[in-house]
Amino acid sequence: MTETGKIPDILIIGVGGAGNTIIDKMRTIRFSHVKTVAVDTDKQVLDSTHADLKILLGNGLIKRSVEGNSDESANAITKARPGIDHLFEPETIVFIIAGLGGCAGSGAAPQVAKIAREKGALVIAIVLFPFRIQRKTVKIAEEGLHELLMYADSVIVIDNDRYRSLYFNKSPSGVYAKADEIILDVLRGLITAVTIPCLINCDLDDFQAIFSNRGLSIVLHGESGNNVVNTNESVVRNSLNCPSLNVDYRGARGCFVVIMGGNDLNLYDTEEIATSLTYDLDPHAEIVWSATIEKSMEGRVRVYAIVTGIRGQI
Repeated sequence: MTETGKIPDILIIGVGGAGNTIIDKMRTIRFSHVKTVAVDTDKQVLDSTHADLKILLGNGLIKRSVEGNSDESANAITKARPGIDHLFEPETIVFIIAGLGGCAGSGAAPQVAKIAREKGALVIAIVLFPFRIQRKTVKIAEEGLHELLMYADSVIVIDNDRYRSLYFNKSPSGVYAKADEIILDVLRGLITAVTIPCLINCDLDDFQAIFSNRGLSIVLHGESGNNVVNTNESVVRNSLNCPSLNVDYRGARGCFVVIMGGNDLNLYDTEEIATSLTYDLDPHAEIVWSATIEKSMEGRVRVYAIVTGIRGQI
C-alpha cells in the first residue's frame, strides 16, 4: 500500500437516463474534490437532474427510439468536444456511469471515455447491461461494451440478468434499484478511500495499479449479518456468491477491496477478508484494500471487491 499522496480530482459523468439517475442520487453524498456531469439527448431529463454541469447532445433532437441513434450520440459528443476538453486533466479519476443499449449509453459513453483518456485521465466506466430478453437492446449494448473496452481503462459490468437471479423475488424496478444501490456504494467506497482519512487509505498510485489498462471488470459484494459467529467468513462467502456478472474471473490481474465496518473492525480482519476474496486471482495480481469505519456498521461488515483485468468474456 502506497503512502497517501495528493488527493486527486474526481469527475463522475452520468451518460443517458441510467447514468443520470445515479448522478441525481449522488447529490445526497457530499465529497470534496468531486464534480458531477450529466450528459443526455433529452433536455427534460437534464433539467430534472442535479449535476454541477449538464451537456445536452444534439440540441435535444436525437430521438431515443430510432435505430442508429448510438451513432448520432457518438457524433454529438465529437462535435461537443471543444466545450468538454477542459474537464479532463492528467491525474484526474473519471467515473463514467451509463446503461448500455440506449443511444446515449452505447453511443456517447465510449466517446467520452476516449476523450478523457486522450487527455491523460484514469477512466473507469461502470455500466448496466440489459436483460437478455431485450434482444435488440442487448446487441446495441454489446457493441457499446466493445467500444468502451477499447477506450476506458476499466469497465465494471453490472448485469441486470444476474441481479434478477439473485433477487428473484423483486420486481423489475426492485432489481434496477438494487443495481443502483451497488453502483452508489462502489462509488462512495472508492471515493472515500482516496479523499477521506479512514482506517486504510489509498491514493492515485493505488487506483492506477488496479484500474489502469485492465479492461473487463466486475464487482463482488456481500455483508455479514448481526451476531454471526465468524463475521469474516460470512462476508467473504456472501461476496463470492454475488458477482455482478456471471463470468470466470479466476486469474484476474487486480482487485480493489472496499471494506466497511464499525469500531470493532480491525486491521487483521481487513487483511483476512482481502486475502480470502483474492485467493483465486493471478498469483502476481495487484491487490489494494481500503477500510472505512462507520458507526452504523457496528457488529457488521460490508464488502465491495472490484475485480479487474478479467481474461474471460461476457
